Amino acid sequence: MFEVAELIVSILTYTWEFVKKAAPWLLLGFLFAGLLKAFVPSDIISRYLGKRSFSSVLIATFIGLIIPLCSCGVLPLAISLYKSGASRASALAFLIATPATSITAVIVTAGMLGWKFALLKILIVVAIVASAVVLVQILFRGESPISPAVKRHNLGLKVSYTPVSYTSVSYTFIDKIKRAFRYGFIEMVDDMGLYIIIGLFAAGVVSAVVPPDMIERYLGEGLIPLIIMVLVGAPMYICAIGSLPFVYAMIEAGMNPHAGLVFLIVGPVTNLAMFLVVAKSMGKKTAAVYVGSVIVFSILFTYLISLSEWL
Repeated sequence: MFEVAELIVSILTYTWEFVKKAAPWLLLGFLFAGLLKAFVPSDIISRYLGKRSFSSVLIATFIGLIIPLCSCGVLPLAISLYKSGASRASALAFLIATPATSITAVIVTAGMLGWKFALLKILIVVAIVASAVVLVQILFRGESPISPAVKRHNLGLKVSYTPVSYTSVSYTFIDKIKRAFRYGFIEMVDDMGLYIIIGLFAAGVVSAVVPPDMIERYLGEGLIPLIIMVLVGAPMYICAIGSLPFVYAMIEAGMNPHAGLVFLIVGPVTNLAMFLVVAKSMGKKTAAVYVGSVIVFSILFTYLISLSEWL
């Protein structure tokens, strides 16, 4: 009984330490997310991603890297853009880049794991997007650039999808500030707060229960730890920010930081639900390119970087 109580105290102590370390960066990240939401017009995304050009892919990637949306939020938007006429490449670029990183995730990642780690994550995500886009151009060469939904719409047939709106509402500066705080500290916390708490608690459990030598033995150096963490993260729904304390605790306990890096990329970007929705809305071939690109190229690029011992 005494040992159980001692374990619980140890878990809570570790969890509290992670809360203290993560809290300032979470607050700063939520603030930036709220300001971005309030001061950047919402229709700017659909306006520039709705084009069929190489520039739209670049814009999709850039916007995806900064806006604070998790996989559950980016999926309907990406599908809506595609069905409204955006290219398959642009939709996939947006779908991959957005949940993997954002202003909020970059700030929290840098605060907990260092700016070098955060920068590498961004570079690898961009490389994955570029590789996926090249695959799309090769595999779908010769196919009509217009999505089936838009074709049916142009033929006058009824299509069930939500068109992208280009309308915007004018707000005063005070209204925007209120909106920023509401979105950053209420809506975002409501959306991912539970996952952050779970992540912090999981970090506490790992630190208190899992022996460091076991983590070093199975998740130490080499390619195998990267593959293990990808296989663990790929089918699950993982919040990019909520999983950071868990990865931090694993790295502190001896896990290869590159394994943590691929977990933080693949986990938020892919899960079974996203695969099924993309397969139904954009085709099984597109879904296979989407998931396959993220898994294969995340391992490849991260492993190549690990050989340089830069991280």
